[in-house]
Amino acid sequence: MSLLCQVSHNDPNAIQRLGKAIRARIRENSPFYYLVFLCIGTDRCTGDALGPLVGMFLEEAKLQSCLVWGTLESPVHALNLQKTIDQLQTLSSPLVISIDACLGLTNHIGDVQIVNGPLKPGLGVKKVLPAVGDFHIKGIVNASGFLESMVLQNTRLNIVMSLAKIISEAIIYAVNGKPGV
Repeated sequence: MSLLCQVSHNDPNAIQRLGKAIRARIRENSPFYYLVFLCIGTDRCTGDALGPLVGMFLEEAKLQSCLVWGTLESPVHALNLQKTIDQLQTLSSPLVISIDACLGLTNHIGDVQIVNGPLKPGLGVKKVLPAVGDFHIKGIVNASGFLESMVLQNTRLNIVMSLAKIISEAIIYAVNGKPGV
């Protein structure tokens, strides 16, 4: 896996920078039949709600030719991830972009990373879950290092919402050529 792009949510050009990186990575994977955004997480934990929030914003944007799996209403999380992966495998030629929250270094809180290769959800809280995605987008919501589950529970909603808006607008920019939810 290699880091393709890392941008702070405070960067005034974050949406365009991330959007261009996502668009370039999508084009590298052409041709594909389905473009799937797999938004992983749960609304039962503030820090882990990033994926479902992105999914909700993407669903509201009604992107053409895209499938969005994982929203606040219907989240993809540790308990149903394998079933979701099994459903993905029934699709013909999908390009799967996984989106999830993660913990990282204190000075990187609020950064969005676009990473080549599959996402390994649950690593930050020591869960062993199947890897998924052709490439993935991670939002660093808080610091790692000690009592990670408690840290995720006590993550500020403001940072999660900010990251969710930037990631979803960057995806919309990548797909439509312009930002806007």
